[in-house]
Amino acid sequence: MRNKSFRAYGMDIPEIVEILPTNLPAVEANEMRLDNLFRLKDGTIVIVDYESTYSYADKIKYLNYVARTTKRYGLSEKQNQPVRMIVIYTGSIRRGTTRADVDMGCLQFTVEEVFLSDLDAQEIETRFQRKIHSGEILSDEEQMQFIILPLVHKTKEEMQDCIVRCFEMAKKIDSPEIQRIFIIRTDRVYR
Repeated sequence: MRNKSFRAYGMDIPEIVEILPTNLPAVEANEMRLDNLFRLKDGTIVIVDYESTYSYADKIKYLNYVARTTKRYGLSEKQNQPVRMIVIYTGSIRRGTTRADVDMGCLQFTVEEVFLSDLDAQEIETRFQRKIHSGEILSDEEQMQFIILPLVHKTKEEMQDCIVRCFEMAKKIDSPEIQRIFIIRTDRVYR
């Protein structure tokens, strides 16, 4: 079929210049592990991955996450089942230094990007220390911020220092239940 065209089939595309092997690997030995997988109240499936570096090649990893999630949960059989791929970049990655979309012709894929560098780590931590010291309960949104607070920092050293401070703050929370949740979640995120 080299140097032939699909024009004979009614498709106006360029001539074939190379015949590629069709034996694509069917079994992969790697086990891909997502950072988080959620079902939202509206039925949407959300895949969340945390990244401290940016690589355009990671889009293939994300495509695999979406494909495997779709297959595992039978989403391809469900009409209009939304799946969202969210990438949360740590404080070391700035907005404008990444690319959210891939266009391969037959496939357009866009990840939703979150940049923790947009958050003010110092302001958040100061507010948490004040509230915890005065015995106030953190709101649901603040509890979510507490879990990712170390990731807002730019360097590994700053992140490590913040992890220690977060554990110390968690110990001062009046509720043992909330204390346990923060320590377990924080430990899980930074393992």
